[in-house]
Amino acid sequence: MSDFTVYTDDADRVRRLMQAYLTNVKADYIMLVHRDGSVISEVGSIGMDTTPLAVLSTASFGSARQIGTMLGEAEFKSVSYTGEKRSIYIAPVEDALLLVQIFSGNKLPNRIEDYNKLLVEKLVEAVPAFTQNTSKIRR
Repeated sequence: MSDFTVYTDDADRVRRLMQAYLTNVKADYIMLVHRDGSVISEVGSIGMDTTPLAVLSTASFGSARQIGTMLGEAEFKSVSYTGEKRSIYIAPVEDALLLVQIFSGNKLPNRIEDYNKLLVEKLVEAVPAFTQNTSKIRR
């Protein structure tokens, strides 16, 4: 379980930032997930229970990070999968959180890395506790 507290004002700020981002990049659903699989915040809808998605996304990102290490990469900055009907983009927010983003269709938005980076910066600025977390994943 996550080891920091997100207060009501912080949670509202996070939801507003995520909702604006969802609208701008035309995502169907975005969730902020702790690396233990706990959902911190979510906006949008994909018509299913997203708890298993949160857990599997953290496992997928962890696996990709290990593959990166095996290939001599310090770390992979994101993981993405595209299908015919849906696509997913998973990226870290500091050391203990992930943004999981679901899009309709078989393509991710152009410049998704740039847009994601801006959202991450705004989230970290909005909620300093995100950077003060002590349950960091060791590399």
